[in-house]
Amino acid sequence: MFSLNFQFVFLFVIILTIAISPSFFENSLAQQMTPHQQWKKFADIDMMTCKSGHLLLQKSNGNPACVMPSTYLKLVDRGYGSYNQSIMDKHPQMMNHLMNNMASNQNLMSHWHEMVQNDSNMMTKTMADWVSQMKKNPELLKNMLSPMTSDTELREKMIHTMKNHSQMESHLKSHSMWMDSVHQPMMGSGMGQGMHHTTCAWCPDYNHHSTGSHTMMMSGSDRMMDMIHHVWINSEMTQDMHTMMLEDPSHMAMMSNQMMEPMLNAIMDDEDLREQMIDLMLEHGEFMNSIRHDNPESEH
Repeated sequence: MFSLNFQFVFLFVIILTIAISPSFFENSLAQQMTPHQQWKKFADIDMMTCKSGHLLLQKSNGNPACVMPSTYLKLVDRGYGSYNQSIMDKHPQMMNHLMNNMASNQNLMSHWHEMVQNDSNMMTKTMADWVSQMKKNPELLKNMLSPMTSDTELREKMIHTMKNHSQMESHLKSHSMWMDSVHQPMMGSGMGQGMHHTTCAWCPDYNHHSTGSHTMMMSGSDRMMDMIHHVWINSEMTQDMHTMMLEDPSHMAMMSNQMMEPMLNAIMDDEDLREQMIDLMLEHGEFMNSIRHDNPESEH
């Protein structure tokens, strides 16, 4: 009986070994070899693997290399290698690393923001998707608002945008806690620097003082534009990119410089998010100090 069981197991192992593609063993072997050794042995880009966190780049001379995401962008920009969508399709984890690095590149994202602004359908779709995500996860709303409320110039733009949103302005004027807070003395030491007004942003005599915007220039590299275009025309990758933006407060700060108005309007158009936005601002001492009266006894 034992002999029969052993024979059965042995036969099963042989069948399984035959059934497994030889490429399985080759890929396992490839993981233990350097990129140069892999290329010398297989001469097939599809057989190449890189260690975790590195991206596979085909250099201009045809040879492959495994490089860090930041290096990948530099080499593509300088023409030492080329972005290959086919390679990235075969390695989703590498594509994810690349997109994360793209999202942290100010020049690339400045151009991306312009593309969103110039595409009304993309803008509408992105804002609707963000609203949906923020309603499910309030932390994402904080990610968007925190950079705006913490930066002096962005706060000024934010106040102006809120003033120009009729629903938000009406909501704030009828919000007793908000109006009480606006007319309280400044709180804390050193928290009212920069933008404190002598008038109330939600009172009739409020005057807006516009601030200049910052413009980030693109390098103009056609190779980089080609890479962005490949991501842009792929709806799934574009949605992933926009989710990365929403999840990263530092990116929200960057994005606010170019498109604060549509971002805030999307929030303020939604009644639930509008109320959450007010609650978050009331908790932010620096923001509230920036709009409080010098004279706490002034009329509401």
